[in-house]
Amino acid sequence: MSSLDKQGWGILLSHHGTADLHLTYPLRLGRRRLHFCARCVGLYPAMFLVFLGGSLIEPWPWLLEWGLLLIAPLPAMLDWGTSTAAGKPERSNGLRMVTGIGLGLSIGAMLHVNTRDLLGVGVQAQLIFMLGSLWTVWFVSYFRRRRMRQVRVRRSRLSLHEYIAQDAEGPNKKST
Repeated sequence: MSSLDKQGWGILLSHHGTADLHLTYPLRLGRRRLHFCARCVGLYPAMFLVFLGGSLIEPWPWLLEWGLLLIAPLPAMLDWGTSTAAGKPERSNGLRMVTGIGLGLSIGAMLHVNTRDLLGVGVQAQLIFMLGSLWTVWFVSYFRRRRMRQVRVRRSRLSLHEYIAQDAEGPNKKST
């Protein structure tokens, strides 16, 4: 663990362990090497721009509001969901950054909408969508891991023929 991680900056900037540094953009500042999560590189600027820029367009057209709340996060949710639930490899950092922009647009819109209409209908729909996605991915990945564990157990078991043959050899044959 580097001194940067011990100071807490590692989790603030990257939130990825050393095994997942391929999901980050490295930046060298002097002798220190910082890692920034590829998805967060797109997420945070987009979130702040939408939140701060939201006051310029007031009130928002309903299509813009609902599009930002529910459609913008779809690529990120699909990317995360397929890599988590289906066990697919992570996407490239460029694609993770682009999906982070969509997620940032959605979070920024949620923050802006909440400033004028706390937990409005659009934000409630977004919350239901996000929780539904989270639970779906959790259940699918849980059952996938459970099924894989069962397959490993089945493969390690002896067939009836092997068990009988091993039993016929006797306990003395096993040690040789």
